[in-house]
Amino acid sequence: MWPFFRHHKKNNSEGYPAALDHRPRPMRFAQLVDGMGDFRDLGNHDTALKFWLPEPAAEAIKELCERNGDSMSEALRQFFAQHCYGIYAFQFMNEARPGLFRDPAPPMFSLARVETPPGKKRIDTYWVPELGKNVMPIKVWIPERMRSDLQALADHVGIKLSQYTREIVISRLLGHGTLPKRPEMIEAGPLPSAEEWCQGKPVPMQQVSREEYWSAAEGEMRTEWEDE
Repeated sequence: MWPFFRHHKKNNSEGYPAALDHRPRPMRFAQLVDGMGDFRDLGNHDTALKFWLPEPAAEAIKELCERNGDSMSEALRQFFAQHCYGIYAFQFMNEARPGLFRDPAPPMFSLARVETPPGKKRIDTYWVPELGKNVMPIKVWIPERMRSDLQALADHVGIKLSQYTREIVISRLLGHGTLPKRPEMIEAGPLPSAEEWCQGKPVPMQQVSREEYWSAAEGEMRTEWEDE
């Protein structure tokens, strides 16, 4: 279905040059459909993808998810599937395997109760990555194949995966018509730590409220015990 992805995987695994040494023959629509292959692995959301969005775009996708009754992860998986494989294939996948891009059922577990030491009181503080002004970190679990295909597209245009995903999400949310005036329309001041976070590197943390912590893509709760 997607010859570019097949050639990209072959080049990476066998060390072939990225450019084809012959001009491929045009494919008929029936050949494209027949070549869709097995896509059951797109239901395995086992690979993390990190990127950041300017706050207006992050607010837009949150509101869209609330209206449609989707989680942000589900909405983003659908965005990426349509971007990589096309609307026709996306519709085919949904009809053949309903719920392919939905979140799995949450695991059932119970938290062990922590006893307060005598004469002490518990102080919890909440911390999230410090990435810059008007910058909202996004972490989504997607299929490994989808992440690999997004990486192939990012490599093709010569930019980092986090930047590529940010651009396609903003364009999908706000339209390509925003591109010429995007710097004026959407203000964001990412720190160097923003890209480091996207790459899974340690970054500085900032203290936030409990509500901000629970709505953040990633964070940590720190507990201290003080004398009463």
